[in-house]
Amino acid sequence: MATEAISPAEIHKALSSQRLCKNIHYFEMLESTNITAQKLARQGALEGEIVVAEQQTHGKGRLGRNWSSPPRTNLYLSLILRPKLLPAHTPQITLMAAVAVADTVASFLPMAPEIKWPNDILVQGKKIAGILTESSCDSERVLFVILGIGVNLNYSKARMPETIRDKATSLLELTQRPVDRSAFAARLIHNLDQCYGSLEKSGFPGISSRWEGYFRLRGKQVRVEMPDGHTSGKALGIDMDGALILEGKGGDPERILAGDVIPITV
Repeated sequence: MATEAISPAEIHKALSSQRLCKNIHYFEMLESTNITAQKLARQGALEGEIVVAEQQTHGKGRLGRNWSSPPRTNLYLSLILRPKLLPAHTPQITLMAAVAVADTVASFLPMAPEIKWPNDILVQGKKIAGILTESSCDSERVLFVILGIGVNLNYSKARMPETIRDKATSLLELTQRPVDRSAFAARLIHNLDQCYGSLEKSGFPGISSRWEGYFRLRGKQVRVEMPDGHTSGKALGIDMDGALILEGKGGDPERILAGDVIPITV
């Protein structure tokens, strides 16, 4: 169901004291909020500037996948960050954002969401949100990170493409009530502000422990599909670089930097 337009004014009003809402670039339609945010970042946009679109014609998911983005239905948002991190530690931004998204989704639901490593938010086993981070770095520092977030809010199952209908869900489907998208966006930005501030002030351990609280596959056997093959083992959690740690058949730990995690059911 299509709903009222997102209101940057309402979001600003709710976040008057937040730093991660310096300027909202609002568009009725974009190819991708991440693409537009990258252009703005290269032109000198400040940390905390946000791109929001009512519709994306080529929404970007991980591994080159498309993110279904119908008009005035869900939330499509990209945030420009300029973190003081080493390039090797940029995956921490994805994990930080996953905590903020999970916290926000949880505040609208009676049931708890979970994080599927590294960047999907699931409810009752179905995907409700995804995160795509894209960074620009030189040899020594991070120039900027584009944090793209898509959340299914007022997306009815009947409107979803058949390819995702059995794998995806939305707040509308879970609660049978439409969501105020501006209010959801404001709460999400607030939670991102808090989590990002915690990462800067206290480092990754605090965020990591909160991430683990949403991770339901610890101690379970999983298969990981990677660009160059696959592997399997017991999921042990994540390390300081955001890599997934598996215990293989020989008992030795294996670090996974990228891939899709699939639980192995016995």
